Amino acid sequence: MRTDRKTGKTAKTPSVRNYRKKAGLPPGTLVYTGNNEVEPSLDLFSYNRSEISRVYPLNPAETESNIRQDRNNWLNICGLNNTETIELTGKTFAIHALLLEDVLNTESLPKIEIYDDTVFICLKMIRWNEEKLSIEAEQISFLIKNKLLISFQEREGDVFETVRARMLSGISKAREKGIDFLAYVLIDKIVDNYFLVLEKIEDEIENIESELLKDSDKITPIQLLHIKKQLILLRKYFYPLRDEVRKLLRDDNELIDRKTIKYLSDLHDHLQNIIHTTEGFRDTSTGLMELYSSNVSNKMNKIMKTLTVVGAIFIPLTFIAGIYGMNFDYMPELHFHYGYHIVMAGMALLGIGMVIYMRSRKWF
Repeated sequence: MRTDRKTGKTAKTPSVRNYRKKAGLPPGTLVYTGNNEVEPSLDLFSYNRSEISRVYPLNPAETESNIRQDRNNWLNICGLNNTETIELTGKTFAIHALLLEDVLNTESLPKIEIYDDTVFICLKMIRWNEEKLSIEAEQISFLIKNKLLISFQEREGDVFETVRARMLSGISKAREKGIDFLAYVLIDKIVDNYFLVLEKIEDEIENIESELLKDSDKITPIQLLHIKKQLILLRKYFYPLRDEVRKLLRDDNELIDRKTIKYLSDLHDHLQNIIHTTEGFRDTSTGLMELYSSNVSNKMNKIMKTLTVVGAIFIPLTFIAGIYGMNFDYMPELHFHYGYHIVMAGMALLGIGMVIYMRSRKWF
């Protein structure tokens, strides 16, 4: 469950509990562990330097007949809840069942696996929900084969529209290079979007910091904990991806052209910067939590100081009142005509004197 930062209500999100769907099933069983229920749609680009064609929407049963062997092909499959479509795709392109299982397992960490004729890449595409002020993550998987790139996403909407537009207009470098370069371009768009989400988080941290410095009563521990959880979530997505890209840079695979490696190295640098930025935000959020605790403690100390001063003033006055409240017959002051006025004046002078003394010592 996820707590809404504004309303405090909980909403369903993918979690480790979704693994229950796979419990007891043999390896390679196709079970979608996510929560996005959408109608599957297929989009196919077939292209080379001079020509490009697009088939959308594409009937899953007609996928193989639309693949052009003389061109590079990018097949994008949107919607993973229909496992029959995924299974049919696996049979059409001879994709290992374990890879398809990883495609449907939306709880897996970002990773890159290399099979004999396939490179499998899985990572998270994230969005910033302005209403809930939280991150929404969607798993994106890529399968790179000879002249074929298959991408799987959970729902409609992605960051690839500019890539599609540039390819159709003929100004994309991907049209001139291998299918591995297109995979890099798509992953790079996802990583670039990470920076945009981090900007939103930075704005939220700055807003919290500003409110905290003005009036800590406007900030609640839930808000601070919420932003902390968002950063922990990002760390979970960023670190494994950086490590996997680093491993891919060291591996020698025929599906990854050596000319693409320098671009992957640049991608690794971007991820490194993203991680450093995220860690900086985590330190800042920790500092904000400490500042909040300090402000609460200071306010409590001021309240206790006020109560202590009031108590210190009234203790001697209460002592005097207690003495003259005793019912003894032989207390000469009780029979003095101006006794009451003298005692009250003395108590007033004592109280005023204690206030002046405490203010001179800057106790309040």
